[in-house]
Amino acid sequence: MTTRRGFLLGAGAGAAGLAVGATGGVLVATEDDEVRRRATARAEERFFEAAGAADEGEGVARLGTRRVVWNTTVSEPVAAITFDDGPTPEYTPRILDALDRAGVTATFNVMGWNGVHHPDVLRDVVAAGHEIGNHTWTHRDLTTLTQQETREEMVRCKDEIEALLGQPFTSFRPPRGELTGYALRIAAELGYDTFIWSVTRGPGDRKEVTEIEDYMGQTVTAGDVLGLHDGIGRGTFDPRAAFAVALAERRELEVRALPSALQQVADRGITLVSANRLLERSAVEPVGGSPPPAPDGD
Repeated sequence: MTTRRGFLLGAGAGAAGLAVGATGGVLVATEDDEVRRRATARAEERFFEAAGAADEGEGVARLGTRRVVWNTTVSEPVAAITFDDGPTPEYTPRILDALDRAGVTATFNVMGWNGVHHPDVLRDVVAAGHEIGNHTWTHRDLTTLTQQETREEMVRCKDEIEALLGQPFTSFRPPRGELTGYALRIAAELGYDTFIWSVTRGPGDRKEVTEIEDYMGQTVTAGDVLGLHDGIGRGTFDPRAAFAVALAERRELEVRALPSALQQVADRGITLVSANRLLERSAVEPVGGSPPPAPDGD
């Protein structure tokens, strides 16, 4: 008799077949067996795809200590504000204007392709005193890429933007907050801390500017990293696609909500700064602290 989780492989199973042990009994394969078989097959496939790199490494990697930051512990009322996916002429100039009027300095995580195609907008970001972070060349999902593709996305963004501006990036923000161990290795090689986020513009079903203003303005607390946008990521390459249109609508609401949100945060006594400025003003985290919240952005 089989259990609820098992199934009998017998003569009626055809070519998938009959398995007989030394005693002549019929073997029972469970769902767990099938899960393990598939996992092993996939692991083997990935091993040979990477030529064993995940196990053997890529040579010596004495890369020191680099941080992955969702939020920090601070002894003063400061939080970071960041923008991803730009620069774009649709959103970045309006964001720069709002930040200027509020007296806030931010980190702009640059999608390299956008930076090269909108160099004047990018130069305006830097001229206004904002930090710039590496957000990869074309905003591809790093969890789907080979090691070589990951390196190309991060290094090409670095090389082309540094050649354009003559100054380095200060940090790294992975597209959609999705990371791999190899991406962290490249970030360490390039000298970056990696910033995720702890607060966004709020749930995606918020359609009113006032809802988004109030969510950001009242949710940000000291030590947070606020993750916003000045572009539409992969939608850049097909702006008429349904997902790109939806992203553009979200970004428009974010930008329109920003001035009031900045004022609300300031009224609560919190100073917004760039990502690395937040780290400079943060305390050392205790060992075994609370786990960070899960990312909820795009």
